Amino acid sequence: MIRLIALLFAALMTACGAQTESASERPRADLIIAGGLVVHPESDALPTVEDIAIADGLILAIGAGLAARYDAAATYDASGRTVVPGLADMHSHFGNGILAGDADDTGPVLARHLYFGNTTILNLGSAQAWPDRIDALRAAMASGELAGPRLLAVGSLMTLPGSHPTTTIYSPAIQKEIADLLAHIRTEGPIDLAPLRATTLVWSPENITAEVNRVGGWGADAIKITVESGPSDFGDDHPQMPPELIAAAAEAAKAYDIPVLCHISSLDEVEDCLANGASGIVHALTPETDETIPDGLEQRMADAHFTIIPTAAMFDGWRRYGDDPSLLDQPALQGVLSDSEKAWLSSPPMQENFGASPEWDAAINLMAAHLKKFHDLGGAIVAGTDTGNPYRFAGLALHEELAFYVENVGLSPREALATATGNAARLVGDENEWGAIRVGLAADLLILAANPLDDIRNTLAIAAVVKGGEVVDRGALELH
Repeated sequence: MIRLIALLFAALMTACGAQTESASERPRADLIIAGGLVVHPESDALPTVEDIAIADGLILAIGAGLAARYDAAATYDASGRTVVPGLADMHSHFGNGILAGDADDTGPVLARHLYFGNTTILNLGSAQAWPDRIDALRAAMASGELAGPRLLAVGSLMTLPGSHPTTTIYSPAIQKEIADLLAHIRTEGPIDLAPLRATTLVWSPENITAEVNRVGGWGADAIKITVESGPSDFGDDHPQMPPELIAAAAEAAKAYDIPVLCHISSLDEVEDCLANGASGIVHALTPETDETIPDGLEQRMADAHFTIIPTAAMFDGWRRYGDDPSLLDQPALQGVLSDSEKAWLSSPPMQENFGASPEWDAAINLMAAHLKKFHDLGGAIVAGTDTGNPYRFAGLALHEELAFYVENVGLSPREALATATGNAARLVGDENEWGAIRVGLAADLLILAANPLDDIRNTLAIAAVVKGGEVVDRGALELH
């Protein structure tokens, strides 16, 4: 009997020792997202309930029962919730726009993006976005001094002297400073306007090649060139970028394997960009009712692997918010907008300048039909918002963009999500770094209280934002 008891005791101790050893050998995780319905926008597979293990900002594993297999420092219970990749706004600006005058609004704009689940943005040239400034902002976010998304940037917007945006939307004070500079400077090379704006004036193939080499050598994620002669509201007397400059930019960008994105507003500009090696356009066409999009244009764009960043909800938002200022009081904006922003955006001059009209409605309908045809032919749509414009609220604007794709263009919710996740990452060659819920990629996630595949507007049912493997304290973000 004594021997039997001893054997049982020894067996028990061995089992306990094995369990203890097993627990000590479990792989480490910083965070487990447990029990969420995981959506993979790049796949047609049905979403499944899975756990996501995260360490050092990256996804370690995806599957059932990970909470029991990992030694996790923290666990987020996502039961009954939906998990999608963090969103990317690939046409953003910051530096001025939501504060009075030319005051620097970078901090609150970056915070708003993160608050709404935009874990990546691409700045396409603006105030506060030249290379040294971008480097400083990235360092401040890495140290925790500043809150914001992954920050991609072009480093400088390239445009002709006298063209958009330097003589159209920049403030009178900035325009005067630029005019004074040009009156005194003598150079055959490109003119970098930083720190006034992250904009460079170019006027020859040699200029634009030199500028692409400058920002490409710094590490630009894309090249942005202004091809149009200026929005029609500002007149058509601004110089348009010649085809040879577009071709020079496209050729120089090959050395850095980065896309060349054209700011356009008319058909001839699209044709020039398509014919001269550009990668895509950063606004969709909003043709006048007497204009016709040529047969075959969408097929030629798709065949050339051309990308459209439509900013469609910007055009749509101007009419919606202009007609209905009560939208400024929608729940999503509560606590986000400052009183001064509300007062400005609901003021009589803004209501007079924006709003619907039969002509504008027709142009938006034509744009939506063009996007649908392009998408159905295999063309790549990438979500972007042009934040910095009136009624384009950083963060929220991207959710409105996705809703436009579903409700007006006819994309499925899954296809709309792909425009702001996998499509966005592929545009800048980052598909092996972020943009999907996949082992080895950045743990940037949006956890939702409702499934966006049921209703795309459920992207606003935000339960949590995870950036770089850490749950964001959304309530602590300084939004204005």
